[in-house]
Amino acid sequence: MRLVLLVIFLGLALAYFTAGVRLGFVTLMPTYMLNAKGTAEYTYRAYNTDDQVGVSGECRNVEGKATLRLYAPDGRQIDGRTCPEGTWTLQLLSNGQQGYYRLYIEYDHFTGVLNLKEKRQ
Repeated sequence: MRLVLLVIFLGLALAYFTAGVRLGFVTLMPTYMLNAKGTAEYTYRAYNTDDQVGVSGECRNVEGKATLRLYAPDGRQIDGRTCPEGTWTLQLLSNGQQGYYRLYIEYDHFTGVLNLKEKRQ
């Protein structure tokens, strides 16, 4: 039993120091992160020209930062937000083109909670 606990502890320590620990899925439920590093990408499809696509929600940051960027189907950055320490509301929305919109989230030693919901109108 001690060996199993040691292996679990070493696995969590390795995850913490390499990519961080993430519990949840950002656009479906509140996601708790501990020392998260790296980039995540989420794709949203707009079927009609006037569809509004994006995310809204809250960022509670204890340490580090998270940068969110929303890109249009043609590759232009439409909106972007940085989540510094503290509690912030976020809203990244766009409309105009049909196609695939991409949300990139860059984590830089981020410790906190992201609670984002997909928005469509």
